[in-house]
Amino acid sequence: MLAPVKPTEPTHYDELETQEAVEAIMSPGSGAVVIDFWSPTCGPCLAMAQDFADVAEQFDRNEVRFCKLDTEAHPELAVPFKIRAVPTILFVHDGRIVDAAVGRLSAKALGEKSEWLLGKAHKKPGLLRRLLG
Repeated sequence: MLAPVKPTEPTHYDELETQEAVEAIMSPGSGAVVIDFWSPTCGPCLAMAQDFADVAEQFDRNEVRFCKLDTEAHPELAVPFKIRAVPTILFVHDGRIVDAAVGRLSAKALGEKSEWLLGKAHKKPGLLRRLLG
């Protein structure tokens, strides 16, 4: 069994360990969030861990929040998301899942998807949305 490496310096992402933390990022108005569902026994998850941390470091936490959820330690928190494989990355905007990726993402791909998510966060609502709410 591969043991997860615990960082000794502060990370640029949050560990989701409580129902309250999950509800906070999935609530309306929570902004742009990237969630990595992973497991310490998953080789691709561990291989992607440093890329995830590096990409998270490139973004302002107030613009895109990066979170990790250990599905082995907190399986009950992953159940509502119907996670069937790890790693799974969810891209969330204001409490709505707008995209997902299953499998290892390169730092480049993760960065590009995070930029796309940031663009959605800054996009103004269209005419129909403004008129109809």
